[in-house]
Amino acid sequence: MGSSTASGERPNFLIEKRSIEFIPHELRHGKPSDLMFVWFGANMELPVVAAGATTVAGGLSLGWAVVAILIGVLFGTLLMASHSAQGPHLGLPQMIQSRAQFGYYGAAIPLVFVVVMYLGFYAAGVVLGAQALTAVFGLPLPVSIVLLSALSLLVAIFGYNAIHKLEKYLTYLVAAVFLMLSVLLIFVDNHPVGAGKTGSGFALGPFLLAVSVTATSQLGFAPYVADYSRYLPEKTSISSVFWYTYTGVGVSGVWLMTLGAALQQRFAGGPVEAIGTIAGHAGHWFAVVTYLTLAIGVLSINALNIYGGYMASLSFVTTFLRRWKGGLALRLAFLIPVAALATYMGFLYMDNLLNAFRTFLVLVLTLMIPWTAINLVDYYVVRKGRYDVHQMHEPKGIYGRINVPGMVSYFVGFAVQIPFMNNDVYTGPIADALHGGDISWVIGAIVAGAIYPVLMRGRISEEVKCEPRSPSSVRASAD
Repeated sequence: MGSSTASGERPNFLIEKRSIEFIPHELRHGKPSDLMFVWFGANMELPVVAAGATTVAGGLSLGWAVVAILIGVLFGTLLMASHSAQGPHLGLPQMIQSRAQFGYYGAAIPLVFVVVMYLGFYAAGVVLGAQALTAVFGLPLPVSIVLLSALSLLVAIFGYNAIHKLEKYLTYLVAAVFLMLSVLLIFVDNHPVGAGKTGSGFALGPFLLAVSVTATSQLGFAPYVADYSRYLPEKTSISSVFWYTYTGVGVSGVWLMTLGAALQQRFAGGPVEAIGTIAGHAGHWFAVVTYLTLAIGVLSINALNIYGGYMASLSFVTTFLRRWKGGLALRLAFLIPVAALATYMGFLYMDNLLNAFRTFLVLVLTLMIPWTAINLVDYYVVRKGRYDVHQMHEPKGIYGRINVPGMVSYFVGFAVQIPFMNNDVYTGPIADALHGGDISWVIGAIVAGAIYPVLMRGRISEEVKCEPRSPSSVRASAD
């Protein structure tokens, strides 16, 4: 049956008891190959198709949309998978580890943006999944939204192991369905090319914006990707975690975004309606199976979004109220409000999904790219994996209340993006000169990642004097 802790916990738990604390070695389990199933299954869902559809809806031809998708997925997945590799080593949620870069209280600022990000991804997904349920059962769309939200909440309550198992089994189902849909689109569908909305070729602004949107779709997993590798044994190799994660989310991302772009080119309706038309070529039965699979796929990714929102919200609140401890009651106290708020946002998304989702993705990338650059530079370049897990839970610890170098790097990284931004809220002068192209995330990542190690030189020398301990040396105190 495996080892257990003093509290009776076992690695094969049904309902997870741990939350944002260090995962003790007695509970570590699994293989890095498990991550390929998690991220392939999590990424084989409707919001990824919708992200691909926005590339053509924005004015690109299908060929240039595919080029933009390949570039965006390549770089977005590179950053996302690099975060995943931190999980086994530190045994912590991703955003708790951010306290090393921003300080105990400073890390609360990106946490706010992360919660908003989870809510936005959830809202887009629940609308698309509800459309699939409505197509099968004829339910009113609001009823389908609530039903899908309730099921996603149930999976999130069970936690880590349940999510891993669901994604593993789901991978085979959604891969088979989307493979059949892809074949039908290529060889059977006779819908005329250009029936949907498409551009006539290359346009700089839409191309750059498409790269940003597709990169964000992948990078959106970054703030919680390590949450799903933190139970792996500490000695799991970084390279294996990276490549299994990269393969799972990268292959699925390119596949489904390309499918979404092709659907948008051929059909005037949204992605759910287009998929239903394609599936109908194989018979009504396959259309029903497809819609149900799409709904289950959204259920699974929204379980991750609720779980991530719960972890980020708990991390934020316990920054200031440290006496709160884990347990099922506390999980429910955070999971239910997060699910309710995300469901409400889904109602706001219903009428203008693609445009709202594209704007949301671009804004999220602007806020998160300085964080991801600082976090990765700190882990791989500045501290080279040397952290004291126990000190991350101490306001007066070696990482400080507010790490000024991290905060300065973040806000400078955000500020330099402003002239390069292009969204429905604001268009900067350089973005305007690029015909609406948005490369703000590239500029933000380079600047934040370059400033941070320079500002941290003196700080690291002080930390070395404190003799930071490895995660394995602090497991007792961290428990």
